[in-house]
Amino acid sequence: MKQSITLLMAMGLSMVVYPLYSQIYQLNVHNGYTQSVQAAAGDTIHIWAEEWGVARTFSHWSGDTSFLERPMEWHTRVIMPAQNVTIASNTKVLPTGTNYPLTEEQIMGRDRLKRVFSYFPSNAPPLGVCWLWHGTGGSASSWAGSEYEQYQFVKYLIANGWGVIVTESDESTTNTDLNGDGALRYDYYPDSLLSVDIANVRAIRDTFIHRGKMGWDTPQASAGFSAGGSFSTVLAAVLRWRAGVTHCAPGVGLIIDQTEAPLLFSMNLLDNHPDVGVQGAVEAYENWQTLIDNGVCSEFYLLRPSPAYPERYKRLPGINTSLSYSIHNELVANGCFGAGGYLSKSPGEIEAAVIASPANWPVVLSLTMPQRQFVLDQLSVMWTSHHYHTDFMASDFAFISNPCSSFSSTTPELSETHLKIYPNPTGGWINLPENIGPVRIFDLNGKLVLENPSPESGKLNVENLPNGLYFLQTERGWGRFVRQ
Repeated sequence: MKQSITLLMAMGLSMVVYPLYSQIYQLNVHNGYTQSVQAAAGDTIHIWAEEWGVARTFSHWSGDTSFLERPMEWHTRVIMPAQNVTIASNTKVLPTGTNYPLTEEQIMGRDRLKRVFSYFPSNAPPLGVCWLWHGTGGSASSWAGSEYEQYQFVKYLIANGWGVIVTESDESTTNTDLNGDGALRYDYYPDSLLSVDIANVRAIRDTFIHRGKMGWDTPQASAGFSAGGSFSTVLAAVLRWRAGVTHCAPGVGLIIDQTEAPLLFSMNLLDNHPDVGVQGAVEAYENWQTLIDNGVCSEFYLLRPSPAYPERYKRLPGINTSLSYSIHNELVANGCFGAGGYLSKSPGEIEAAVIASPANWPVVLSLTMPQRQFVLDQLSVMWTSHHYHTDFMASDFAFISNPCSSFSSTTPELSETHLKIYPNPTGGWINLPENIGPVRIFDLNGKLVLENPSPESGKLNVENLPNGLYFLQTERGWGRFVRQ
């Protein structure tokens, strides 16, 4: 099988070397947003597609796309050449022409009726069917419209000819901790009869097949967030589906060692969930390596923090341009952004600041509760805490459609994006490549503990950090080291 790794965003790109030019070039972004319209050759600039509205989804970028890092993703980066660049975002209309194409019903599982949301094309068989799974304590509603980012992936699947099935864990259905692990989530036991959640999938699948919505040979894939991501890997492995995708969860170890199912790991750099954390990204990377060593198709992504742009909150219907700017400006006024427009406070710290000083937050407090939750979710994506995101939406879809086919010839090697830090472990000073630019260091909880805008002579003093494992982030890549 073809094998590849894509360490996007957090791990950086391969170095692109251009001659030094004094000339400034123009970046023209149509139907989208950017932090800059002028740049020198070699500059890297974030761009975002404009909000695509109801009954639509993002499709692709067109124009000078050879200079885009990811031309199929709604948020990507431009590597400026020594010329002007013009690009435009494009959208695709949902085949139903409505913003909510899902059907909700009750379908019998192994032991009880299950709440199921589904979509199947009306005029042709689905190209495949993707099952979507919620996190710990969640429900099917998160994929069925209550959580913005997750629902965008549902719309993307539908717009690209796939069927969608969303249900939930049996513990969520019964609101009972059936296995006594202290949380409402899945039965990960890798047996299609003994695991109630896998047995429920088989029963629901068979129901839709008997209805003629899909065939026995229709490709099946699964994708999930957090605990649902781990279940997604189990499901794909046990039922031998085309692919499984996990967001913000490293998967289940027993499955990783034995599966032949293609698995994609999508992790967030500053994940602060107690069951995942930043160390979860390391475990996911090691699981990816295990699959590759076993000859199994697999990909790995790591989302790094992204800068803000004032129009971001317009993505939610009901927030117009003026209100989006007001939200952004209030965050700026309260010192939430640092150099380059990146968040300098975590979403949790911002939420606490709103509660502690409500007089400083009149715009945020004027929002409806769903709007406030949306803003907090968007901050979580920008910060890269424990939250599902659509920054790699097209990559997720490409993987479940044709695992490992899209990026195997173009992805950077790990050695080009993973920084060499030495001595490691360190007693106080670490050595880095020279002229590396700003450095940020995070602990295992995703907290920023040290920031240096310009380390001198490739050295950084970390002797004031407590003993432990740390993650170092720069524009040129990332690394980890132990302070002892």
